Amino acid sequence: MERGSTPAGQEGGHGILPDLLEALAGLDAEATKAIAEIIALHRDFPAWAVWLPSAGHAWVAVRPASARAPGPDLPVVWAQAPTATGLADRMRRADGQLSPP
Repeated sequence: MERGSTPAGQEGGHGILPDLLEALAGLDAEATKAIAEIIALHRDFPAWAVWLPSAGHAWVAVRPASARAPGPDLPVVWAQAPTATGLADRMRRADGQLSPP
């Protein structure tokens, strides 16, 4: 970064974090927990796309079954669980099975 330049995502000393914190301040505890869980899952499993549960449905995640970029002709791996912790366990097991020995 050049001297005197503003870091990415920040404008004049304001950044994404203050805006995010302000947006989260209006949420109830359940929504805040779900957002924290989705952030943790994304951080720990960047190859996976994760859907938040809604209307009593389970947590769901999907990833390519190989290191190649996803495409319509490539297989994918799905994981589903009633909790974010359970989903993380299933994602971890699937990643372990896909990793070369």
